[in-house]
Amino acid sequence: WLDPEDNLERILAEFEGTYYGGEAYPATTMCLGASVMAAFFGSTAELRPETVWYHPVIEDWESTKLTFDRAADPLYRATIEATRYYAQESRERYLVSLPELGSASDDLSLLRGMQPLVLDMIQQPQPVEAALALLAETWVELHEELYAIAAEANDGGCPIAWMQTWAPGPHYQMSCDFSAVLSPTLFDAFIVPELRTYLRVNDFAVYHWDGPDAVKYLDSLLAIDEIDAIQWTQGAGSPPASDARWIPLYRKIQAAGKKLILPFVEIREVETLLSQISSRGLLIGTTAASEEEARSLLRDVTRWTRD
Repeated sequence: WLDPEDNLERILAEFEGTYYGGEAYPATTMCLGASVMAAFFGSTAELRPETVWYHPVIEDWESTKLTFDRAADPLYRATIEATRYYAQESRERYLVSLPELGSASDDLSLLRGMQPLVLDMIQQPQPVEAALALLAETWVELHEELYAIAAEANDGGCPIAWMQTWAPGPHYQMSCDFSAVLSPTLFDAFIVPELRTYLRVNDFAVYHWDGPDAVKYLDSLLAIDEIDAIQWTQGAGSPPASDARWIPLYRKIQAAGKKLILPFVEIREVETLLSQISSRGLLIGTTAASEEEARSLLRDVTRWTRD
């Protein structure tokens, strides 16, 4: 997890064995799970073979003071040093995606625990609002720092590797998977202000909209003009991306003038999707079993594409 040289060797071997067709590109990323910023504020990181987990540390708000010591935190240093190493070694061979820090609310749900945090939002909202504001401001500072480190390797722009997006300026993933357990009222009260903090520095903003339990927030997201794109993940155990139940949601996003990103599409679904939604402002990510199959898909897409 913490050896950038070894990780880069492995990543480069993957790049060399992959055909990148269409808009696809190779990019590195430093990933210590989806919420490493929780560790910066005191959560204990459990580095498992298959994932990273962060454990609660806030027992109550009266005795807890959230602090972040850049000089002393080993995972912050590891995150910065790995990003700098990947950028220095890029030499126009790949892009450097910024590490996933997690959102303020997702990280706070780890620091406090999901169920206690929901109850706190209802019973004692003031310390929750203060903690979210602190974490969101830290998110802003860290993204500006990381963007500056990687910008030269990214043609002055910024990629999000797992979405396979790139923009010519600050371009960061915004998300709140924790919102799956919230009501629309709590989402508007706590999460929308958090997102507006990120938008101060996020010139090309994309929201990671994750799973059926997040559908209820679509209107709130579409009402935020500064969000440029919505990325949909249908979630484990849900119908595939081309299922008829999702198509009205895609159309609603496109009708609102937002770009639509569908990064987890089976190759057999591409034609079905393009027959039902506009190709304008649409990015579909898929994988093929061979370069030949990938090139065949790219030829077919020119016939299937419609406005």
